[in-house]
Amino acid sequence: MKIPFSRRLRHNAPAIAVLLVCCLLTVVAFLSEQRHMRERVSLHASADAAAFQRTLQQGIDSYIDVNRGLAAHFTAAGKLRASAFEVYMRTADVLRQNPGLSYVGYVHRVERADQTRFEQAATLDDPELTLRSAGVDPAYAYPYLYAYPLDTRSRQAKGLDFSIVPERWAAMQQARDSGESTATARHYYVTGAPGVPVIVVFTPVYDPALAAATVAQRRVALRGFVFSIYHIEQMITRVMGSPFHALFDLEIFDGAVSADTILYDGDKRAHVLHDPGMAIAHQASVAVAGRTWQLFFYPKQGYGTRFDSWNGPSILAIGFAVAVALALLMSNWTRRMLARSRQQNDELQFDAAFEQHPSAVFSLDLEGRFVNANAQALKEFKVAREHLIGRSSGDFVVAEKQALSQARFKATRHGNAVSYESAVIDGGGERVEISIILIPMKSGSTVTSILGIGRNITAQKLNEWKLQESRNMLQMVINHIPQRVFWKDTNFAFLGCNDAFAADAGLAHRDQIVGRTDYNLAWAASADAYRKDDIETLAGGVAKINYEEQQRRQDGSVSWLRTSKIPLADMGGDTVALLCLYEDITERKRLETQLLEMAHHDGLTGLANRAFFHHQLELAASRSRRHGGLLTLMYLDIDHFKAVNDSMGHAVGDALLVAFAQRAGTALRETDVFARLGGDEFALLLADLPGRAAAESVAAKLVLAMQAPFELGEHTVAVSSSIGVAFFQPAMECGELLQRADQAMYDAKRGGRNRFQVDGVADTGKGILNLAPGQKPVS
Repeated sequence: MKIPFSRRLRHNAPAIAVLLVCCLLTVVAFLSEQRHMRERVSLHASADAAAFQRTLQQGIDSYIDVNRGLAAHFTAAGKLRASAFEVYMRTADVLRQNPGLSYVGYVHRVERADQTRFEQAATLDDPELTLRSAGVDPAYAYPYLYAYPLDTRSRQAKGLDFSIVPERWAAMQQARDSGESTATARHYYVTGAPGVPVIVVFTPVYDPALAAATVAQRRVALRGFVFSIYHIEQMITRVMGSPFHALFDLEIFDGAVSADTILYDGDKRAHVLHDPGMAIAHQASVAVAGRTWQLFFYPKQGYGTRFDSWNGPSILAIGFAVAVALALLMSNWTRRMLARSRQQNDELQFDAAFEQHPSAVFSLDLEGRFVNANAQALKEFKVAREHLIGRSSGDFVVAEKQALSQARFKATRHGNAVSYESAVIDGGGERVEISIILIPMKSGSTVTSILGIGRNITAQKLNEWKLQESRNMLQMVINHIPQRVFWKDTNFAFLGCNDAFAADAGLAHRDQIVGRTDYNLAWAASADAYRKDDIETLAGGVAKINYEEQQRRQDGSVSWLRTSKIPLADMGGDTVALLCLYEDITERKRLETQLLEMAHHDGLTGLANRAFFHHQLELAASRSRRHGGLLTLMYLDIDHFKAVNDSMGHAVGDALLVAFAQRAGTALRETDVFARLGGDEFALLLADLPGRAAAESVAAKLVLAMQAPFELGEHTVAVSSSIGVAFFQPAMECGELLQRADQAMYDAKRGGRNRFQVDGVADTGKGILNLAPGQKPVS
């Protein structure tokens, strides 16, 4: 007999209901997995963008350090020649090490009244220089003297007063008064490349002989500015690198967010202005030499594809398969139990589905108390049925998840199926991470109970945490791998390193570093200093970037290192490791010392050069004004030097200059300052002599010393020296003293050479020395 369709439908209603419920649970689980996937992508995007933000901040700090280092060099060296500046910049190689840096140079402050004299002096070093005074400061001009690299644009700007650009003038004033490096707002190149946005960082250079503790003192002591010009687009593009541009679009604003303050926009469309609803991966700010840049990171279209997985399709496939299997089981069971009453049949159908479900399944009343739980739930959460039934579900939920659980239960009681993640304490007292689905069970339109399905995800959460920790460590190492890299635990034992560091440590393989400390390695002599740095970095939780330190090894060698140390934190914010990296800058330090020596000394004779001599003269004059004492200045040159140079050649002339300097040095004290001013002109500064007669005796000794012939290889050269002597008076300026000594020297020449002449003394013949060989002057 054929069973009517309506009856078959009634008989299979429980099976159809189970099928629909399981399909619904599967769909809900699938949607929950998709939502979790989006949340993971968002979390990863935020972490990645934060790492790139730190990269940008470190790059900017490195740029500012370039300015500060060069400013310190200018402060110590005084005024450099253009050639010495170019040698220094090529040696430092700052353009290659700081991508996006276009120019580095120096702007000098010149009094308007002294502008003509300054230009005449400056053109001796750089004949192309012409001051173009168009600045806004009525008292001073700020001409650009030289820059690196010296290309067409920098040549066109040479001598230009930087204060004509409002953005630069504002930054220069702030840097002058604060004593700190200061960045400009966005503006454009003064010459060439119109429309290219740039920023300029100014670092003040003060006269070390003057006080600079207050704003008023700094305005007086200002000597000039070291400046760096950055092409904004190139700087951001090169500092962030190609991996960043493949993942994110970045927008940068200088201060407040507006169309006028935008500095950089990766895709040329400011989403924060035009698409305010667009999701932002990360928003932060970085400090740039007195200014604040606002950063907005947007993940690009393909960012989420890296996290695609088969979890969603697998949930659908398995869920639907389980639903069909359960439905078939229910249908078979219904046919076997057809003889029983409808009520008993319905109860048995539900109990079978409840108990046979592969997940932990439980039911709650409308007060949230457990009514039933299947065997998988009792096994999963290690609790006996008698200890579970009748208790509130909230009794098992951990404190930090209570509010979330109550909100989700309330939503389900109002007829909405929900899914969420929570954590409970099982019967053994252990924390269990759980994914929960709550489904309202209805009679008609009234919710009568709530069905719950739980899945233990503790192992999954642990794996995700380990994966995230591993990824964070790896990403940090990749982002900070310049040269030597290593990392330590919080007990300062090494966890790992790269091959370059292992080689420095004298190890055959980097794995041998694990478990060692600085006290076990070649630099044990510096281990105490390293341990102190490590403790301070971990305690402060703040990275120490690009500081310089010495390394002393057991073999007695000493190296200079540029070091960075970065504390690493886990997802809970606790510091778990210390990442360190360094590079050997010993050769660069040697070159800096050599450049400093070149800045102060004459390359041929080894004597003090003109700039260093003038600096010492200013200091000696200041001491004489304060404490008194006789200060004597002598100008010397070699009589008939040009004739020697022209007749015997420049090589003999150079040898004569060296021999002249050496012979003069034998007649002087160690405290005397003897300098070559240029050509065959020399200067001698004598302090604290007992009287003028003693100074005249020194001049006489020098004249006598030069009368003996000079043996210069194959040549014997007989020359003499003419000397001008001047004495400093407290009311004098140094320039006047120089002029008096110079004039006295020319008076000696006009009087017949081979003699000395004292400024302001009538020519009585006292300074003429026509002495027999071996005869000594009378003082």
